[in-house]
Amino acid sequence: MKTSRWNRYDKKSGLWIPSSKPIYTFWFKYLQHAERDTTRTVDWTKYDGWGGVDTILNVKFDAWWKTHWKDLFGYELDRTEPKYPLSTTKPQLDGIKYSLLVYELRKENPSLEYWELAKEIAAKEYPRRRDKGKLDPNFKPEHWSFNIARPSVGREIWKRDKKEFGEKKRVLSSRMGRYLQSAEKHLDNVCKGNFP
Repeated sequence: MKTSRWNRYDKKSGLWIPSSKPIYTFWFKYLQHAERDTTRTVDWTKYDGWGGVDTILNVKFDAWWKTHWKDLFGYELDRTEPKYPLSTTKPQLDGIKYSLLVYELRKENPSLEYWELAKEIAAKEYPRRRDKGKLDPNFKPEHWSFNIARPSVGREIWKRDKKEFGEKKRVLSSRMGRYLQSAEKHLDNVCKGNFP
């Protein structure tokens, strides 16, 4: 597939998809969470052609994607959109991803405070960012809102300026609450057949 920031083209099939594959991975994962959540009800009539509940809950995304992407998300240039369009033309991948991470971590451990959640995400995500920075000199792994939640960075800021550390910690903790609210919104949306 040929890739741009927002669209992908599959030369073999002659089809485009409106956004990069990870967006659809997150749609799939949010749909799984919504179905498993006993307080929510997924309207499966909005997911014709997806394979149904058993498929979504029991098949890995990549296997599902291979058999479903063309019918559900693929389109030719003379069509304006696929059968299942996204609700926005430019979804914010990082925001969707971090919202899902916060939701999953909070679900695993409901007693975790926002700051603790931020530290978990920093520990989980920084190695990937660091490795990407090694491959791409323009990518700056430290220019990241979760950077302060890394122990070495947090200690350094604390030593230099306790007030600055406190303010950055407060801002990141607040952002965690917004990510959690965003995850809840995404879960509500997928119940109605929309994403994000």
